[in-house]
Amino acid sequence: MKKKLVFTMTGILAGAAILGGCGGGTEKNADSGSKTDASQEESSTEESQETDAEDGKSGETVEITYTSRGNADEIKVYQQAVDAFNEAQDEVHVTFEASPSDGYNQQLITQLAGGTAADVIFVEDTIISQLVNNGTIADLTDFLNSDESYVKPEDFDDSVWGASRKDDRIYGLSVDCNPVLLYYSPSMLEELGCDDPQELFEQGQWTWENFDKICNTLVENGKSGMVQSGDNIRLYNWVFANGGTVWNGDTYKFDDKAREAFRYICEGLQDGRFVYGGTLPDGQGEDAMFMSQQTGFIAAGRWLTKTFHDEGIDFDYIPYPSSDGTQYTPAQVACGYLCVNTNSDNLDAAMKFVSFYCGEQGQAARIEGVGTSVPSVKTLDSLMTDSGVPEHVDHILQVRATGWTSGDAEVQDVMYNGFADDTKAIFEEAYIGGEDPDAVIDKAEEEAAKIIADAQ
Repeated sequence: MKKKLVFTMTGILAGAAILGGCGGGTEKNADSGSKTDASQEESSTEESQETDAEDGKSGETVEITYTSRGNADEIKVYQQAVDAFNEAQDEVHVTFEASPSDGYNQQLITQLAGGTAADVIFVEDTIISQLVNNGTIADLTDFLNSDESYVKPEDFDDSVWGASRKDDRIYGLSVDCNPVLLYYSPSMLEELGCDDPQELFEQGQWTWENFDKICNTLVENGKSGMVQSGDNIRLYNWVFANGGTVWNGDTYKFDDKAREAFRYICEGLQDGRFVYGGTLPDGQGEDAMFMSQQTGFIAAGRWLTKTFHDEGIDFDYIPYPSSDGTQYTPAQVACGYLCVNTNSDNLDAAMKFVSFYCGEQGQAARIEGVGTSVPSVKTLDSLMTDSGVPEHVDHILQVRATGWTSGDAEVQDVMYNGFADDTKAIFEEAYIGGEDPDAVIDKAEEEAAKIIADAQ
């Protein structure tokens, strides 16, 4: 990558000021009986301008690129923050380049290895550990603690770091976050005579048993109770809602409560209360099923909120039910990170943009109103509550406060290449094939042990 310097009128005026200052100096020296050589003066001025250009001063603008994937609504929101940064200062100009979502991770890994990646890159939580370990993304720690940074590490909620932090060093900042909870339609449940999930929650009765009653009513009326996605994190939300664990230090081990949660999911899929998201027909995603009222509950972050709101879909948030009615059991806080390409020619400029984009100003530019995400800095929660969408929007902030992020000690799947895909394929033997849940867990633990051992 080449460093592009665009000299603005400010730079020209600065040069003129330097020349004017030198002229004043000549007159003073003449009075004292000394002369300043004009050629030396001109040479000195040129050297000063060149030095200033190298240091990013005198009004020149450093050009950097930022790339991310996202849907159409998200891309528009990303551009808002880029525009806000470009307008806030004139030292750095960022050009945003949207990238297709399909194959994004592999393309990014290839570009970083080949030296063709953008200066600033969006990195998913599923691959950031790999990039930290191979040295292709830069350590941001020292810059974030400097006066040049727009944001400090302590400004972020503790739940959003995950695999972006290693050995107390920071390699990525969460652009925002998406705590995962359940969406449901209050009007549909009311029409079917179901209990109100909000009332059950407030009474400490938002339990698996009462959730099952609602799901059974939905099934009796030709709908599915819930779409259960196949990724491991949706499994772990049920595990933690039952007080279980799946990681014991560096060992992948389901305790008794985790096994009970896995059996609960499998039973729901076998008796029809749940529908497995991995077997939905093409074009029939869980969001489409929800919008057409074919299912009662789906699990997602705020990324569906703007679409549902704009389309006039009736919905509200409710946390995952727990086995005993405990409120706000730990659920995933989905995070993506902004990182800096280690090979960028403009590391400081790139880090400055990252600190703005992920700081209070950048997040406010993207989240204000009915947006697609939740702030990860702690000072912007009012943006969510002021929106009033949906009615119980505060649930998502409470889930953030008690949640976990991929790469935390509780969920280390992303720390090992291929771990999530390989174990998911095994779990599907129970989800789809109806195999014995406990035997499937044993098999998943054995496969996990091999993956972990190979990574040592």
